[in-house]
Amino acid sequence: MTFKIGQSGNPQGRPKKENLLEKPTNRALKERELIMLLRKIKPQIADAIITAAEIMKNAEASHQNQLKAATILLDNYRRLVLDVYDGEDQADQEGLEIQQNNAPVFSLKMVNAD
Repeated sequence: MTFKIGQSGNPQGRPKKENLLEKPTNRALKERELIMLLRKIKPQIADAIITAAEIMKNAEASHQNQLKAATILLDNYRRLVLDVYDGEDQADQEGLEIQQNNAPVFSLKMVNAD
């Protein structure tokens, strides 16, 4: 594709910014919360899954322990999917944002000389 002199290399222009004042949807809030949670537990979750999978596949482990390990894996997967996709019919409705209370709180109080 060749361009003529004076012709823009991007004829459609700059992509429009999303309106920052719009409230996020329930789906967007859930996805953001899930990503934050996954980032926090990511280092440990891989080891836990590997351990449960090893127990499940271990021929020397009792059938009861193999079944418990398989149940743990399946239950955690089910919970994860339900947390992300629960309430599909309300996904595009305006959501309530969850604020984390991890910032210090300051209070200023005016004291009269009286």
